[in-house]
Amino acid sequence: MLAAAGMGGSHVRPVVGARLDARGPERVAWLGLWLALAAGAWPTCAAAQAAAWRAKLDPSLIVTAGIPDTVTVWVSFAGKGEGGPADFAASLAAARATLTPRARARRERAGVWPLVDERDLPVSTRQLEALASLGLHPFAPSRWLNRAALRLPGTRLPEVAALPFVARVSAVERARRSLDPPAPQEPLRPEGARPLGATAAEAIAYGRSAAQLAQINITTLHDSSYIGTGVLVCVVDEGFNGHDTHEALRDQAIAPGFQRDFVEGDTVVVDPANLTDFNHGSAVLGCLGGKKPGTYMGAAFGASFALARTELHAPPEIRAEMLYWGQAAEWADSLGADILSSSLGYFTFDPPSEPDYSYDDMNGHTTDVSRFAQIAASKGILVVNAVGNQGNPGDPWHFLIAPADCDSLIAVGAVDEFGRPAAFSSYGPSAPPNSRIKPDVAARGVNVPVVWPPNGAQGYEILNGTSFAAPLVAGLAACLMQARPAWPPVQIIRALRESASRASRPDDRVGYGIADGAHALCWMPPQPGRPSLPSPASAQLMGPNPVRAGGPPAQVRFAAGGFLPGSNPARIRVFDLHGRAVRDLWSGSLARGQCLTVSWDGSGEDGRRMRSGCYFLSLDVGGEVTTARVAWLR
Repeated sequence: MLAAAGMGGSHVRPVVGARLDARGPERVAWLGLWLALAAGAWPTCAAAQAAAWRAKLDPSLIVTAGIPDTVTVWVSFAGKGEGGPADFAASLAAARATLTPRARARRERAGVWPLVDERDLPVSTRQLEALASLGLHPFAPSRWLNRAALRLPGTRLPEVAALPFVARVSAVERARRSLDPPAPQEPLRPEGARPLGATAAEAIAYGRSAAQLAQINITTLHDSSYIGTGVLVCVVDEGFNGHDTHEALRDQAIAPGFQRDFVEGDTVVVDPANLTDFNHGSAVLGCLGGKKPGTYMGAAFGASFALARTELHAPPEIRAEMLYWGQAAEWADSLGADILSSSLGYFTFDPPSEPDYSYDDMNGHTTDVSRFAQIAASKGILVVNAVGNQGNPGDPWHFLIAPADCDSLIAVGAVDEFGRPAAFSSYGPSAPPNSRIKPDVAARGVNVPVVWPPNGAQGYEILNGTSFAAPLVAGLAACLMQARPAWPPVQIIRALRESASRASRPDDRVGYGIADGAHALCWMPPQPGRPSLPSPASAQLMGPNPVRAGGPPAQVRFAAGGFLPGSNPARIRVFDLHGRAVRDLWSGSLARGQCLTVSWDGSGEDGRRMRSGCYFLSLDVGGEVTTARVAWLR
């Protein structure tokens, strides 16, 4: 997980210091002037003009406006240059016409209405040109937030704020990068516990990545050819060295126009001369889309990818402006990306800098990066983000970081090979008043084998971090999208939450639990009038697994949940990997807390043995569903 200070709104405190004794008489003179102005020592006309620009200047910048130091600010515009209702309607029609077929199909599948809105209109070129005519150079324009950034002397802030098309001038927050937790380390084995391992066949097929994929039960989806085919994933990270040369990545051809470096403003996301900084994105991409059978496979190796570099490279102690995550999200929208996978997060500075944010700001609405993530979700993009690496004892932050605080995305925590929460994985919930359960789900983030180009074209490494748990879940979501193309992102999110290992008892460490691809595939969308809460029912496999012809049958003990009063209609069926019911095992009524054990010998409705494969014994009681997975071998 790369973590940095977040992107914030107009509430953010100054981005430059106000050490007024540091630069001698000139700064003191400027301060004296502006204190005098603030006290009202100006002519009446000047007072009126000052009141106008002061109303549009963030209060945190008032002192800065009297200092000639260079400052970086957001300039928010009043409208997008439309001439009236007819002109606005014509602009919306033009935006609708320019949607790519992928972007339009994604929005329609997600039920986005209206299909386009004012956020889809570009920032007015006339307004940008007006700033340029003043010798200013706007950059990082955002159509979603209708603003652009400027670097300029603080003394010019009143001039910019006074422009009639400027609605607001606010501080641009700066970001500090932090590294993923150290690795490798040998986990302490709990008494009597076994690490989750892959089967022999999976180990042969997947190589180094077999265990982390088996832990989220995604290999059963792969067995049915659900490998992410047809799904476009935009990976937002710091750089992608080796994505075109490493043995596990070079067969993932990136389409022309699907690479962008938002820091340098070009289309090159590799830097072979910089082996220190440009590799994190490649490790993340490997977890998602690695494709070297028998050596290393990603969670969605059949998906298509777009690569966005958004991080500056600087030592951890040096702060750098963070302007680009939102631009990458807007670009992903324009490409028609289905999923945005981000192993980045933003929160605060280290002392002695004054923090921009506190935990109270992690509410899904305050930071700019969370606002961008919410808008991306409103456009039908499924955002998957690492929850953060601030959970270690003694870490002053402790909690999740933005944009993992949004309710409209999947925040991913980290577990080890035994399924225990990683010590570094950030804690939920999101901040009050909503206090949402976060993270949403978890995946392997401790001692994770990853692609590592600095070790050569066949190089791998063992690393820690929620950075690597997030792309595993993003890949699982891509496979589900292929398998369930009618499901909009909100149903993918629900399926992952409600089928995870702790769905009935979520907590602030792993959320709803370790993601489970096979169970998510069998999840059923809720029917009108049925409860929309995670199922508290349970299924416990009591008999052998796998079940073999001629051997004892599988036995599953089901327990009805506790949300619905009285007895409720119940049904137990067997489903195959395609979600087709192949056998009715039992039907009747169950009351909350009541248990029932059923057996299955591998036969279908007609009494004939089913084909070898993975099957699911599923209890539906009053609309609450729970499932046990059984492997059948003829």
